[in-house]
Amino acid sequence: MREDDSSNPHGELYISGKDKLGYINGDLPQPPSTAPTFPRWRTENSIVKGWLINSLEQSLIGNFIHFSTAKAVWDAIATTYYDGTDTSQVYDLKRRVSRMRQAGGSIETYYNTLQSLWREIDFRRPNMMEYESDIKRYNDILQEDRVYIFLDGHDDRLDKARSDVLHMTPFPTVD
Repeated sequence: MREDDSSNPHGELYISGKDKLGYINGDLPQPPSTAPTFPRWRTENSIVKGWLINSLEQSLIGNFIHFSTAKAVWDAIATTYYDGTDTSQVYDLKRRVSRMRQAGGSIETYYNTLQSLWREIDFRRPNMMEYESDIKRYNDILQEDRVYIFLDGHDDRLDKARSDVLHMTPFPTVD
């Protein structure tokens, strides 16, 4: 899938938001071609299949376009790219975070991109702690680490601002 659209939850969310989730989860199986509902099902299935195919990298489309149903495309993508864990996705997200730089762009764009990657990481690696004090301590450390990452990716022209933030008391969150 495209690097900016690399997770199934996004595609599933989009399809669910269009009230077409049944076409990929099996709740709306293909009716017999003689059924009066078949023409509508065929049209909507094609729309969902198109969404899935269009979310793929150009070089991957040929691997999935010949499947007859959106569910078959969805299942083939899941079988091909999902191994039951999110470790490869988390690795890729963390790698992208570590390589992220402001690179002359706006701070807002840089910040929003990092926040998006961090939200995706948090989704894939939820905090399983039970005790409120441990959760707070973990989240404080996580926020501090994210401030360091955010500051590290700033352009050199912001060295003074970076220094000022590092000397703040209490230490700020990335927000």
